[in-house]
Parts: sequence; C-alpha cells; structure tokens
Amino acid sequence: MNDTTEQRAVERMFENAIQACTDLAQHIATREFNYDGGGSKGAVRVLQEQDVIDEETMQTLVAAVGFRNVLAHEYGRVDYGEVYEMLQTELTVYDRFSRQVAQWVRDQG
Repeated sequence: MNDTTEQRAVERMFENAIQACTDLAQHIATREFNYDGGGSKGAVRVLQEQDVIDEETMQTLVAAVGFRNVLAHEYGRVDYGEVYEMLQTELTVYDRFSRQVAQWVRDQG
C-alpha cells in the first residue's frame, strides 16, 4: 500500500488483464454475433447474452472496465484501498473468463 512502484505495477497489471479480456470479448462479439463494436462493456454483455460467459463473470468484467478507465485516465483519483481490495478478491475473474471462452470455442468445433 505504501510502495509507489508496486502500486503502479499492480495498476498496470489490472489495466492489461482487463484490456486483454475486453479485446477478446470485442473480437468474439463482433465476429460471431454481429456486435457493432459500440464499446467494451457492451461486448462483454453480448458474450453473456450468447452464453459464452456466465452472469457473474459478465458483471465483474463490466465493473472492471470502469475500474480500468479510472486507472488509465484518472491517476490523481485512484483509490489505492480499492486497488488493494480488487487485488485480494477479483483476480479469479480473468481465469474464469479465459476458461469460459475456451470452453465455448471447444464447443463450437
């Protein structure tokens, strides 16, 4: 909590993980479900509507997109307590998302 270098590293890790998930969501939603590309949150919602990911994963990732936006654009207003809390409780969503998408891909084949 008190090490600025570690704080920035954790922030960047979150930005990258969230961006990777939303990039993949946009790709699948656009290519497979004719999504118009109107935003990351929308793409994640499309994957849930199409049973690629479950409701909990969708809700967590939609919230994560907002969190990523704060990290990427509002450094002066980042709540490091919130970052720490997410580090402790929200990391499983990225693995869950990956597993659900991989299962959907296998099911398509």
